[in-house]
Amino acid sequence: MAELVITQPGTLHRSARLKRVLGRDFALAYWLIAPSVLVLIGLIAFPFVRAIMLAFYSQPIGGEGRFIGLENYRTLLQDRVWWLSFRNTLVYTIFGVGFKTAVGLVFALILHQELKGRNLLRALLFVPWSVPIVVDAFVWRWIYNDLNGVLNYVLYKLHLISEYVLWTSDPKIVLWAIIVVVVWQGTPFYMMNFLAGLQSIPDELYEAAEIDGASPLQSFLHVTLPGLKSVLIVVTLLSTIWTSNELQFVYILSSGGPAHMSEIFPTLAFFTSIPGRELGLGAAVALSFFPLLASLIVLGGRVLLRGAEE
Repeated sequence: MAELVITQPGTLHRSARLKRVLGRDFALAYWLIAPSVLVLIGLIAFPFVRAIMLAFYSQPIGGEGRFIGLENYRTLLQDRVWWLSFRNTLVYTIFGVGFKTAVGLVFALILHQELKGRNLLRALLFVPWSVPIVVDAFVWRWIYNDLNGVLNYVLYKLHLISEYVLWTSDPKIVLWAIIVVVVWQGTPFYMMNFLAGLQSIPDELYEAAEIDGASPLQSFLHVTLPGLKSVLIVVTLLSTIWTSNELQFVYILSSGGPAHMSEIFPTLAFFTSIPGRELGLGAAVALSFFPLLASLIVLGGRVLLRGAEE
């Protein structure tokens, strides 16, 4: 005996209608994302692939390229300036990102408290990030000026120094002087993100920790830091990429000198490619730091995914 199947009105051919609707939506979605995909391909993917190919060529500006394989990388590994730039880039990036993280977190913790004029203080501390990097660099170039810079003038008048300091001309301090500028300009980005992360942590967690007898340091270690874990990883990864690829500060303040003591990979790649007129070798310089950055991105992504699964 055949079984009687009762269907609700409108259920017939539901899957077919749903398929047609979704098909139209997907087609529309493809058209909407197409401009973004074209921009990414034209401005990111194509130049990146082109740089990889260029690194295998001896390519003078305006001349004909010649395939030389890994010769550009062999040249770099035997070059003292490249190794010096490698060290400077590591110091510049590690200390720049580290100080920005520490100072940004301190400011975020302070501004998270109920303070008089807190909104005005937040706005003032955000100014360095809102000003273009080139403007920041030229302002600090004037501050560091050997003869009429405001920093030497103030320190001399306060009797903290007996003679003017050559901030961007002394090989021993030039890189650290630039790192100070990097930290000053980039700290507001950390502060803003940490402050947003702090505001998302429920107050009940701090109250529970206080009831359990936790000290302020214990509350910070076991409540604040775990609550900021995702923000900390994302911001640190972004800042590491940005800091290691910044050209403006070193180029404007010291041009990589003196004696290449502040040379980093972005400036070395620029001077090799444009004034040096060797595009292939410059591309190899730019790509030589990429494996380390890619490893950091993969590691940070895995930590974030593991945290999301937990």
